[in-house]
Amino acid sequence: MTGIYYADMLYVLRAAGCRVAESSTTDGWQTRARSSGGFPSAPLCVFAHHTASSTSPANDLSYMIDGSDDAPIGNVLLDRDGVYWPIAAGASNCAGKGGPSTFSRGTIPLDSGNTRGFQIEAANNGVGERWPQSQMDAYFAGANALNAHFGNLPTDIISHAGYTSRKIDPATASAVEGPWQPSSVNSSGTWSLDDIRDECARRASTATPPDPTPPPDDDEDYDMAFIIINQDTGQPALVYGDGRMTGIDGTSLGAFVAKYGDPINVEAATFDDFATK
Repeated sequence: MTGIYYADMLYVLRAAGCRVAESSTTDGWQTRARSSGGFPSAPLCVFAHHTASSTSPANDLSYMIDGSDDAPIGNVLLDRDGVYWPIAAGASNCAGKGGPSTFSRGTIPLDSGNTRGFQIEAANNGVGERWPQSQMDAYFAGANALNAHFGNLPTDIISHAGYTSRKIDPATASAVEGPWQPSSVNSSGTWSLDDIRDECARRASTATPPDPTPPPDDDEDYDMAFIIINQDTGQPALVYGDGRMTGIDGTSLGAFVAKYGDPINVEAATFDDFATK
């Protein structure tokens, strides 16, 4: 297991006011990734997709996680009610061939979107199904929160169509509900990338910054977590916000945070490395 796994992404989304959910199908998302593993560095952008499906979140997740030869597809699913579901904390198979694409922190090389971008798959058939305002609000809030978490600008977002001419998503512009009305750039109704970026910037400038303080370490579970790698065995150690621990014995998260500070995603470190800091 190599690279960066964003096991804290549900906390990031919730801190931005987004709703999140998990299921038995999403179990294991914290260490799930494409065959190349985690992200080689912080993603340079957020990708905006639509699923091109007309089914339930459960069915979408089943396909994206277990049912496709290309699984995992995407990092999160944004359902029609505006709820985020985790798919993979590491790199996923979603962007495919495309690019190169330049952002504030660098350029995604040709055909490298899977490993250099974070993928949001929004549930919509893409051929005229309505985009409810609650889903749209969550789309922008989530993209802005994730980009901020990665150290990016709000405008570091790209549509799948903006990355490759093979795709039309997100679409269709005329089906978007609420005050934001994107223009269409083709006969398929693909949202204008300039309009998406302008709206991300506008919402970021008017949004109340999320509280960076994690929830208290009490009896309630929360999704903040960190991953470390055992350098001797190569096995990951995943620590959850309620104190559950995989791969390490004898230390609660509360005690760890009290001594060493908030948990973070870390690659290629051992628990002893933390204890010496």
